Amino acid sequence: MHLLTAFLGAILFSTGTLAAPDKNEPQLNILLLTVDSFRPDRLGCYGAERTHTPNIDRLARRGVIFTKAYSTAAWTNASLVSMLTGLYPSVHGVERRGVSVPEEWVTPLELLREAGYLVPEINYLFPTPNYRNLGFTPNRIRDVPQFLVAYQDTAFFAWHHFHGPHLPYNPPEKYLKMFLPADLEKSEGIKAVLDNIIVPRGEHVFTPMEQELVNALYDAELAAQDEEIGRVLDTLDSLGLTERTIVILSADHGEELFEHGWLGHASTSLNGTLYEEIIRIPLIISLPSRLRTNMQVNSLVQSVDLIPTLFDLMGLELTFPCQGNSFLGLLTGRGSRRPPRVQIFCETSACGYQCPDSVAVTWLRAVSTGHTKLVETLVPGEAPRFALFDLETDPGESRDLVRESNDELIRLQGKFAAQVFRNERLRETLDKRFALGKAVVKGAIDTRRIEIIFPAEGETITHSAHEGKVPVNWTGQEGAEYIIEYEVGRGKYYLKGSFPVRGSGETFGPFNQIFWGAFPKYNPWRFRVVPEGKPELASRWQTFSFE
Repeated sequence: MHLLTAFLGAILFSTGTLAAPDKNEPQLNILLLTVDSFRPDRLGCYGAERTHTPNIDRLARRGVIFTKAYSTAAWTNASLVSMLTGLYPSVHGVERRGVSVPEEWVTPLELLREAGYLVPEINYLFPTPNYRNLGFTPNRIRDVPQFLVAYQDTAFFAWHHFHGPHLPYNPPEKYLKMFLPADLEKSEGIKAVLDNIIVPRGEHVFTPMEQELVNALYDAELAAQDEEIGRVLDTLDSLGLTERTIVILSADHGEELFEHGWLGHASTSLNGTLYEEIIRIPLIISLPSRLRTNMQVNSLVQSVDLIPTLFDLMGLELTFPCQGNSFLGLLTGRGSRRPPRVQIFCETSACGYQCPDSVAVTWLRAVSTGHTKLVETLVPGEAPRFALFDLETDPGESRDLVRESNDELIRLQGKFAAQVFRNERLRETLDKRFALGKAVVKGAIDTRRIEIIFPAEGETITHSAHEGKVPVNWTGQEGAEYIIEYEVGRGKYYLKGSFPVRGSGETFGPFNQIFWGAFPKYNPWRFRVVPEGKPELASRWQTFSFE
C-alpha cells in the first residue's frame, strides 16, 4: 500500500509549499525517538544558551518544533503508553508497574502492522509488563543504527526510548569536563545525584552552589544523549533513509531541577508533581525534504495526539478510539480541518514506578488551557485539594489562586470533571468493544511443580555473561500462564509485586552498561514462578544479584 498516495493528494498539496508526491514512492518509515526526563528548555533549538546539543538542533532545523507539547503523566511508562495508544493513563490502565493494556485490544500499532509495517521491539524496556499487548513484534536487534542497517529495505514504525538524563546524573568524562569544574567537590548531595536512581524529596539539603552543579550535570547528560542521537541521524543519512523516514523526537516527561524545591520526577523523588517543568516536553518532527516545512508551532499539543496525527499523515483509517487530536494541519502549515486542542489533561501517581502494587497512593490530576491550570491532589483518606495557577502572569507556578479566582476555579473544575467522566466512559467502551474481539490463545494448565532453571540460587549476573540481557527460565509449558512474584531491594529501593507471563521463560534487555549499573542498587533480587490458579505448584523462592 502506497501510503503517500491517499493522504498527500487529498490533503496536503496545491499549497505552493509542498511538492506533489510520486505515486510510486514506497511507504514512509516512522522513527520515534523518546528520551527520559527530557526538558525542552535545555536544548539549543528551544533557545537554551548553556548547552551542547548540535545533533538535536540539526534535526530541528529540518523539522517542525512544537513549543507547547505536553506529556500525560509524571513517570515513564504511563506517559509512553499514552503516546503509543492515544489514551490517557486511566483509560489505557498502565498506572502502576506490572500492568499491561488488555490483551484483547486491537491497538493502533497492531493496525500499523496490518497496514504492512514492521513494528519491532528495539527497546531495553521490553518485555517489561507495562509494554505488553501494544502490538510490537520480537526483534533480536535493540541498537537503533544496527536496526536501520538491517531493515533499511523494510517499511517500519520503530520506537526507541533512550535512558537519557534520568537520575543518576553521571555523564561520561568528556562531558563532565565540558560542563563541570575540574575540582568538582563531591558533597553528600552531589554524590547522591551522581550515584542514585532515587533521591527522595527532602533527603538532602542542596546549597545554591550544589543546585548549580546539579544543573550542570543534567546539561552534561543531555550532551551525551545528543551524541547518541547524532549516531542515529548519521546512519539515516548514510543509508539514504532520511528522505523516506518521518523522524520524531520527544520525551516521556520533563524533569524538575529545583524550580519547586527538588529534582527529578515521580519515580525518582517519590513525591512527584504536575508542574510545567515535569509535563512540558520537546516535540520535533522532521519529514522528508519533499514534504518538509521548517517552522515553530506555538499551539497546544499533547502526546496522545501523535498516533492520530501519524495515521492522518499516512492516510490510514484509525479504527481505535484514541483521545488525541490530529495536528496534521499544524505540522504542514496548512491549517486543519479539525478544531485545535483547547486543553491538556494529565494524571499521575506521586511515586510512579516505585509505587507499591496494592497500596493506595497519592494521586495528582491536572487540566490546563495553556493560560490557566488546575491541579487536584488526592491523598488517601483526605478530601481532594486543588491548586490554581495563572501560567501567563506566573509561569513559575509560585502563586496558588484557588482562594482568589472563584469563577476560574469553577470553570476549570467543570472541564476537569468532564474529562474524568469521559475517561471512565471510554475505558468501559473499550472493554466492551473488544470483549468478543481478538481471540486470545491460552496454553494448557501446568500440572507440575515449577523449578527455576536460571538464574540459579545465589547466582551473580554480570553484564558480559549474556550480552546485557537477563534471561529467566523455568520448567513451564509452552503457552501456559504464570505469575512472576518478586521482592527486590531494601529501603528506598525496595519493590514488591507480580506480573503475568506465558511459556517457560522471559528475556529482559539487552541493557547498556550505564543502565545496568542501576540493578545492583536493588540487590538482592528474589522471585518465584506460580502457575495461574495453581499456587500449590509454585516454585521455591530464588535469590540472585547483579554485579
